[in-house]
Amino acid sequence: MPQISAAYPAKPGQQEVDRVICASRATDTQNVYATLEAIRDRALHHNPQLDIRAALMYQSGWFLHWAEGPHRSVAELFGRIAIDKRHHEPHVVHASTGRRLLMTPWSMLLSSATESADGFGRRVLAIRDQIRAGTQLSPTTVIRRLVLPMRLPGPEGPTPADAYYRVVVCAASGQGAFDLTHWLSETQDVPRESRRTAGPADRDSASDYVDFMLDDMPCRVVAVARTALTQGLQRSMAPEWHFLALLFDGDARRDEALLDRVTEIFDDAPRRPPVLAITPAPADFLHVQQQALARGFDCLDGGHMSAWESPSVWQSIRERLRHETVDHSSVWPLFPGALPG
Repeated sequence: MPQISAAYPAKPGQQEVDRVICASRATDTQNVYATLEAIRDRALHHNPQLDIRAALMYQSGWFLHWAEGPHRSVAELFGRIAIDKRHHEPHVVHASTGRRLLMTPWSMLLSSATESADGFGRRVLAIRDQIRAGTQLSPTTVIRRLVLPMRLPGPEGPTPADAYYRVVVCAASGQGAFDLTHWLSETQDVPRESRRTAGPADRDSASDYVDFMLDDMPCRVVAVARTALTQGLQRSMAPEWHFLALLFDGDARRDEALLDRVTEIFDDAPRRPPVLAITPAPADFLHVQQQALARGFDCLDGGHMSAWESPSVWQSIRERLRHETVDHSSVWPLFPGALPG
């Protein structure tokens, strides 16, 4: 997997922003979605005036608030968050400066994980203590470890694994991507995790993932709804995907619409992973390849099959993974000047 610049510095002429992620315990855990929507409405009214982009996540009785913007604006935002009675026990789990990683004004995630609040809190404090000891994780690694944790052992043992295969699957039509994660869950005998995400105004969309061992390496396969592809959290994670498996259906209009969404994801991204194109027929691949290349993507032939043929789709993805390596570094330098307050 190609290395990505560890701290994502701002490019010449590009605005440099503070990036802060703060975890806190929710006061009311019974009406969470209504709380998320209320916070979204207020944020969309105030944040654009302050040039702030934000993402808000909820899991196991905890909020995780990620904000990016000018230093003063971010410091003032987290000052207001600190006295908000809808939560308590705030802990900064990431602070850095550089280019924007959140590419949309707002996104939010609601997790149905059954982990206890105390269990989630222990993982928050472990990351906070790591910062206090002089080391911090990248923003996307913080999100993965807290909201999308890999429970399988890494190559060097049972510590939280950051080195694993990451494959995202999306279909031009139908539910083929979700059929695949359902099939993998059954055949690998592993649970299927679900998350709901939403953007500034759209309805929430689904994503599912399964984690399992592929030979001696942990592997994560994520099914993403088409409507969720361009939401802020998905876009922030996208440069670290090994590749994007797209299930095309042979309808030129729908296939090109999917490619348009994928192109939007990687607008100004530090890396564009290749597209593994799975198409019904060879002629469909030639059309998709031409369109993908015109949009700046390396397009790989994933074979010819229907999107709902999960065993064949997985075989194509597995064959491609044989060519991938996992050497992504998740440790970033500390930026004390970005800490709020």
